[in-house]
Amino acid sequence: MRIALVADIHSNILALEAVMQAIKKHRPDRILSLGDQVNLGPCPRETLALLRAEGVTCLHGNHERYVLSAMRGDPAYDGANFASLRFHAALLTPEEITFPETMEIDGVTFCHAMPGDDRFSMFEAEKAMELLRAMRFDAPTHIICGHGHNPTHIRYGLCTIDSIGSTGCMDDGAPGTTSYTLLTMEHGCVHLRPYTLAYDAQPLREMFIRSGMADFCPVMAHIICLQMMDNQDYLVQFVTQARALSKARGEAQISLRTWQDTDAAFSWPDGRDTAAFWRG
Repeated sequence: MRIALVADIHSNILALEAVMQAIKKHRPDRILSLGDQVNLGPCPRETLALLRAEGVTCLHGNHERYVLSAMRGDPAYDGANFASLRFHAALLTPEEITFPETMEIDGVTFCHAMPGDDRFSMFEAEKAMELLRAMRFDAPTHIICGHGHNPTHIRYGLCTIDSIGSTGCMDDGAPGTTSYTLLTMEHGCVHLRPYTLAYDAQPLREMFIRSGMADFCPVMAHIICLQMMDNQDYLVQFVTQARALSKARGEAQISLRTWQDTDAAFSWPDGRDTAAFWRG
């Protein structure tokens, strides 16, 4: 059986279109998307429509969970840093983004991060190993997932975890590239082959503007647009800085003022703050 795998598309329709075109050349038996189909990027509806049109089986990710919480008006997501969740929640329905959490095929478990933990720390080796030491695996367990945004292989005792990385925005990758993985399963043997391909990410800026996301949450749209074009993690850096300022000000959640002040103080990679970026 040949299975094409994508993960963490994050509403980046341009990357998904490039990947789907490449995947067809392999003639896979099926295509799986390992969660985080939506949020962050500008095109959630287009992304979901393409996945449906191509018959892709989608699994639930932590960002689907976040958007569903925003749809329910969960006050935990009222902070300025969660504006993209509210943007996506207004465009989608719960039915469109409610997917199975796990799937098992020939003894291999597919999920977003870890069964029962959609935020398992793929990208921090010490934390991942600490979490795994607290778990018990009585039989060989192979988990294939996303969430980490860069490919990661973890092995601890009887447990093997392969995180395939992100299709929509890698945390540490080459600019203008996207990725997918081809899985071949035969007679108990599992073979994973990652593929990276170039695509034109430059139109993303205009897509953020046309979608209305640049107006609805300009700072977050700025962060994610740069992250998707550069394949570098700016979001964690920015939110960490904003949270530190918010804590110093005694805020329960990051306020719009703190978010905007962080924008003014942040070391943007192109030297332009949000207002300058959207002016072009």
